[in-house]
Amino acid sequence: MKRRLFLHTGSAAAVLALTGCGGGGGGGTGESAGLATGVSTGGAAGSVAPAFAQSSAAAAGAGLPAKVLACYFTTWDTSRLKIDEVPTDFNVIYLFHAKPNGSPVNGSHNNVGDGSFFFEYHANVTPGQVQACRDRGQKVILTAGGAQAGYAWDNRAKSQNFVNSFRRMHDSLGGLDGLDFNNFEAAILNDGNVQAVTQEMVWIAQQLKSLYGPAFAITAPPQPNDPRQQQLMAGLQDAGVLTYCGAQFYDWSGFNAPGYIKQRTDAWISMLGDERSFVVGLSGNYPNGPSLQDCIREWDSIKAAHPDIRGMFCWSAQHVAAGGNAWSSAMKARL
Repeated sequence: MKRRLFLHTGSAAAVLALTGCGGGGGGGTGESAGLATGVSTGGAAGSVAPAFAQSSAAAAGAGLPAKVLACYFTTWDTSRLKIDEVPTDFNVIYLFHAKPNGSPVNGSHNNVGDGSFFFEYHANVTPGQVQACRDRGQKVILTAGGAQAGYAWDNRAKSQNFVNSFRRMHDSLGGLDGLDFNNFEAAILNDGNVQAVTQEMVWIAQQLKSLYGPAFAITAPPQPNDPRQQQLMAGLQDAGVLTYCGAQFYDWSGFNAPGYIKQRTDAWISMLGDERSFVVGLSGNYPNGPSLQDCIREWDSIKAAHPDIRGMFCWSAQHVAAGGNAWSSAMKARL
């Protein structure tokens, strides 16, 4: 299918015609593949978040590493890998995922509820495991959204509900190092709401940085070729709240073509205006995605052209483990 990629570069905008899949969002569920201390959490009526524990929250203060090798950890798939078993080759772990807090419609949580989110995998991922990762230097970032879990925060009430619910999730896990926005897939964004959603996501990011410090990370994994997601990322970048974004190049066989990922990465960095604001999303042993050799070829070319690029991430920790951690070992050596 034909898509157009809009590149916003300050005073001008370039438009590139692109052919190919827009990239997916990692994973559905296992079934389908500043505020003061004591703010209301948006949970049960009258519930109040516990006082923020400086020992856990302050760990976000140092910010993310200068060079990032990250992985998505699928929280429903802990029988073969627990989060505290993710190899330290990965210095950032995305905890996937929190969902909109409402009754699903035909199995989907897209745009249900009042803007608040919830984390349902406490039996699989414990605060002790999360903090063990952080104590050994791995940053842990909670993903909000994903396949069948998108949400358009298009007004302040919804955004405030999300901030309150994030605080509750943050505290229940003992502290986190950032938020990964993955709420905008599956036509969640449209021409009629993209401006409002961008404005509200900027506000959400500002509130979280006010709560947890300026080094609290804000990341996002947009589809490579979606113009509205480009516009959203440009808005977050222009507002100064985006730590980095990273396009997903791992769930379509077309990404395997030599030079494809490199060319699209060039375009993204041109749009963002800063190599340090972009990471490359690659396939970590993911079926139908780029092979390890494809990843090495594209990364080496990208790094040669953009030596200050922030790094890369993969889908997923479990797939990498199934491949004997060959991907993480090889890519760390090239980081």
